[in-house]
Amino acid sequence: MVALPQQGGCPCGAVRLTLAAAPLLAYVCHCHDCQKRSGSAFTLTLVAGAADVLRSGPTRVKRHAMRSGRQIDQSSCATCGHRVLAPPPVAPDFVSFPAGVLDDASWMRPIAQTWVESAIPWAVIPGVRSVAWEDFDFASLGREWRATAPRFGVANGE
Repeated sequence: MVALPQQGGCPCGAVRLTLAAAPLLAYVCHCHDCQKRSGSAFTLTLVAGAADVLRSGPTRVKRHAMRSGRQIDQSSCATCGHRVLAPPPVAPDFVSFPAGVLDDASWMRPIAQTWVESAIPWAVIPGVRSVAWEDFDFASLGREWRATAPRFGVANGE
C-alpha cells in the first residue's frame, strides 16, 4: 500500500507539495518538449485532481504552447526554477506533475507512453503500451491505470 499523503517538492526545498489523494493517471511522454524541459529522455507524469495537490512556497507561472497544440501553465519554484506543477488551462480541475518531484516515487508505474515516434530509441519502455497522442484519452487511460495501480491509504490507517 502507498501511504497518503505523499510529500514532494523542488530540489532546493523552497516549494513543497502534498499529494493528499491517489493520483488519477501515470504515463510517460517522449515528446521533444518533455525531453527539453526535463533534460532527460522522457517525462514520467502523474495527473491528480487539482484540489488533491497542496502547494506551499513561492512559484512562478508561465504559459507554454506545446508542439501538440496544447497549452500548459508551468509552475516553477521561484528560487531554483525547477518545474513542480503544470495545470492545463483547459482542465482547471486537474494538475500534472513530474513523478520525480515526489520524495518517493518508487511505486509509480505508467499505464502508457506517448510520442514514441520522438523517443530516443533506447528509452522506449518495454512492457508499457505505446499510445499515439491523438488517441491519448486521459479519462479511459486513467480508469485503466487506477484499476491496476497500487492501493493508496492514509498512513496511520484511519
